[in-house]
Amino acid sequence: MLTFLIRTPEIPTSNPTDTPSNTVGLSLPDNVLTYHGNPGSYVTYLSKRFGDIKLCLIEPTEKEEHILFAHHIWNSGVQLAEFISNAGDGQEGKKDSKWSVVGETVLELGAGTGIVGITAALAGAGGVILSDYPSQKILSNLRSNVQGNVPEHLRKEGKVVVQGHEWGILTDEFSTAHAHHFSRILCADCLWMDDVHYGLAQSIVHFLSYKEESEAWVLAGFHTGRAKLVSFFDVAVLAGLEIKEVWERDADGYERAWEREREDIEKNRWLVVAILRRNRSFREATESDRQQRYWASVLTQKSNRHI
Repeated sequence: MLTFLIRTPEIPTSNPTDTPSNTVGLSLPDNVLTYHGNPGSYVTYLSKRFGDIKLCLIEPTEKEEHILFAHHIWNSGVQLAEFISNAGDGQEGKKDSKWSVVGETVLELGAGTGIVGITAALAGAGGVILSDYPSQKILSNLRSNVQGNVPEHLRKEGKVVVQGHEWGILTDEFSTAHAHHFSRILCADCLWMDDVHYGLAQSIVHFLSYKEESEAWVLAGFHTGRAKLVSFFDVAVLAGLEIKEVWERDADGYERAWEREREDIEKNRWLVVAILRRNRSFREATESDRQQRYWASVLTQKSNRHI
């Protein structure tokens, strides 16, 4: 099971009935944890390919740090790390070669602890930038996790970098210097706040390379509701992306077709897995067209909140 790939430190208790720390997480009726770890502590990702990857978790004190939920590891991040870790190198016959990042320029949005970006670096990406909201505490912890898990030569060569980025803010030095630069954009559990969906989609469109093979990989859990996921995909299309593939996968690896509407009895067992790419026709759109799409996306977000 996916959740067995995360280990948390044991905390001695005097009462044998106390819940051990390695079960900390959001456990809903179907008994699958959706997040892992205690703020201010650490978790260990048990990667079969790269060994144990220890990831420290921040102790949030400011409101912005709490609402970003960078103080936990989420199942969608574990799953995307597993896809990348288990991927082939693109050679013929490799089962999961579509998740290979070998030689790719990679940007992680909403990196949190860095589990996905760090795995991408270890898996042979040509360069990785792990980005998150420009909070000093979040970025400092992210740098520490990179330093503790990524070989020194990759860091010294500038192949693995931590960068602050607020979604949709695209006029700063970093954003202008890296426009249309990345062949892979990674987003794990970034869809829980529908009021920032358009900003996230704008960042993906801005940073994603125009090369035909460039893709954004988006994974998220259903624990915050299917409507939020539907909202993001609608907004992403309006922003200039198209859905190449999308499906649902549970914690045991069972897969089924994506549905916009479904009775989610065991919703915390499930993730949505999506591969997005540029909509080629959108590149030719006029500024007026883009403005119309923007306001349409705003209305889409508002209507989806009432679903």
